[in-house]
Amino acid sequence: MSYETTRISEQIRVLDPAIDDFIDRYNASTGSAAPGARQTVFFFPGGMASRLVRAEDEFDPKGPPNQVFDYDDIWLTVFSFLGEAADLRMKKVGPNQYHDKDKRVIVADGIVSFFGIRPYRGFIEWCEDNELDYFVFPWDWRRAVYDVGDLFITHFLPYFQARVIAGCNGADPLQRFSLIGHSAGGMVVNWAMRSGAPIMAGLDNVITVATPFYGYSGQLHRWFEGEEYLNGFGLFTEGVIRAICSFPGCYEWMFLPDDLYLVEQAALANDAEYPLNAYPSADLTTAVIADPYNPQTKGALQRYPSFTKFGFDYIELASAKAVVIFLASPLSQGEADRFWNIRADTNAGDTLNETTWNWVPPTDPTPIQDSSVFRGDGVQPAWTARHIHLEELAPGHVISIKSKFANHKDLMDLPATLQEIAGILGIPF
Repeated sequence: MSYETTRISEQIRVLDPAIDDFIDRYNASTGSAAPGARQTVFFFPGGMASRLVRAEDEFDPKGPPNQVFDYDDIWLTVFSFLGEAADLRMKKVGPNQYHDKDKRVIVADGIVSFFGIRPYRGFIEWCEDNELDYFVFPWDWRRAVYDVGDLFITHFLPYFQARVIAGCNGADPLQRFSLIGHSAGGMVVNWAMRSGAPIMAGLDNVITVATPFYGYSGQLHRWFEGEEYLNGFGLFTEGVIRAICSFPGCYEWMFLPDDLYLVEQAALANDAEYPLNAYPSADLTTAVIADPYNPQTKGALQRYPSFTKFGFDYIELASAKAVVIFLASPLSQGEADRFWNIRADTNAGDTLNETTWNWVPPTDPTPIQDSSVFRGDGVQPAWTARHIHLEELAPGHVISIKSKFANHKDLMDLPATLQEIAGILGIPF
């Protein structure tokens, strides 16, 4: 088998214990819903919240057709802060084809845990207390939304369905099911909802929580600054930036393209509580629009780090623009009826919002500066965390949670969020 075929088969195999656990819980429970209304809930963690593991041995292109590996944690461990985060770097080997560093297969396996600290603990305990038939779908957040979505729909769901039917006395877990995605995980469930795949026929609800439909400022900083907690006081910054530039998924997290903004400008400005009154990225000196997806040049100057030094990929940028436009495209009435967007406001008004952007080189100091703050969850400004036309198609389907505790990383565990999800799923709270 090819590297890519092996990666997919290994990803499914690594999830077998989680499927076994689902089967055990399913058989031990009658479900919290009324008879005949039992449903499966798939949860997609936010970006960087899925644990990644790396094969101990390299993939051998001349090896046996079915290569099976043992794995070590690579994300998140203490070594991630000591330079190992750079080992997450990917290598493009063809259009939409990537190998991992040293041709070692990397797959997602559960939610990250660091010294006993694990996100989504409250959400998972709530699912268990209510006997929900839930499955946490960890995903490789380095990869493009369509890559993850295709793996879930084309490869995982048929396998999951067959295993559960065999292990649960013929019960079909996809007869009725819902998808929930936090942050970037909501981008994947948005894509899945729009796929039109026959296996998605039983899809009941799609819930996004704090998902950046129109991007946010955080990703613009990463191209030049890396990640503060992974940079090792500057020792590993260049390696971290090279790794980030190799991740197709990261190209999809930026502010919306200017041409999309021009189409939706009035709708973005007409949000009664959270209006976006100007394009959120502007040139430092001229204040003209600086579109992340149309970066242009100024003589020998450009907007992004160089491909030669850091691997910034303009082909990935163009591909990501298509994904962003697709995820923000008009909803059919049927899609809107099953779509729910939950956003948050900590009432602090201190979420980073608009940015200014200088030309490079140099890239140090960073050319990205935040120029305003807004109401939001501390990461996502509230204006970005919903599809702007959902409310007009499905009134009440955009839900704003206002609480000083409604910060981005803890939002899924917040009782107010869980209460809204319970209402959407039709279960007691």
